[in-house]
Amino acid sequence: MLCYFISKKDFTILNCLEIAEYSVAHKLDCSGKTKITIAGNPGAADEDFVVLKDGKNAKFQGIIENIDNTDGEKKYIISCLEIEKCFDRKIVLSDADLIASDGIENFVARTIEAYFADTGDLFSDMTYIECRALTHTKISAKPAAEDGIYNFVDYIGEIKQQYGVFLEFEFTKNKLIISIRKKQQATMQIDTTITDVYKCKETYKIKALSKLNVVWLNKTTQAQSRRYFYLHSDRSISEENADRVNGTISTVYIEAETEAEMIQEAKNEFKSNSYSHAIEAEILANSKLYPANELYVGHEVTIKTAAAGIQKSIISEISFTDTADIVKVKFGVLKVTLTDKLK
Repeated sequence: MLCYFISKKDFTILNCLEIAEYSVAHKLDCSGKTKITIAGNPGAADEDFVVLKDGKNAKFQGIIENIDNTDGEKKYIISCLEIEKCFDRKIVLSDADLIASDGIENFVARTIEAYFADTGDLFSDMTYIECRALTHTKISAKPAAEDGIYNFVDYIGEIKQQYGVFLEFEFTKNKLIISIRKKQQATMQIDTTITDVYKCKETYKIKALSKLNVVWLNKTTQAQSRRYFYLHSDRSISEENADRVNGTISTVYIEAETEAEMIQEAKNEFKSNSYSHAIEAEILANSKLYPANELYVGHEVTIKTAAAGIQKSIISEISFTDTADIVKVKFGVLKVTLTDKLK
């Protein structure tokens, strides 16, 4: 297996070396950490691109966080971040109207071009980037910005979870092509009680959100009002207080310019809550029931466990190594702490 090192500054190939070992991790919020061990100096620097290839298939794409050779040996340990982290920057919210008029994908493409590829700063611009908006998911909700500022990589993680919109990176000879699209993905059905799945552990789970009290500040008129939304037995969400499911009640404050934007943000609260659990499992790497190409972060699933039965979830973490014959998978987005477990 080979590891390619590519300059972030001018997109030239810096080196190509054999890999001694690796451990790869992906997370829904793009915070996964990967380590690659090679026998030789990569000739690369922090923030340069890394592509781990097995034949024609890319096992991992990322950027260098740091390079460790402190023991003085020929062994170099490359710590990497997920490739979306090249957009880990706070920026000014602009062109947000594109989300409703043209789609999330067009907004993301425009933002990458305006803030990362063609700002006029020749020192930092990634002029080799080419964005392609392949689908057009039109919604009303805009990125959550504080005083007009937001972190772009956080938004990339949010649209993956909330709307199934993904960024796909392709390294060609002269360009880094970024395709932005909503995946037409069938819900994957995972049964943790069969032999292809090992060590399933449901660490925490809470009740579904059934009622949401919304305090809405209309940013256009500066008027403040209250609205109430309910989750029904058919999983639909409305303001009708009938046929409700049992569950929790919560309150949120939403600043939005339009009613449609406010409603979309309220629905996002229900969707996020539906993934409020943490189920960890180890799945056979060469499983025919659960192919490796279907086990990716952001894939919606229905999962069956011995403890909780069948429920809707999402793959939130994936990790694997060169030596293990299993893939570690986490379902749900609840962050479990020791304090949570003791409650």
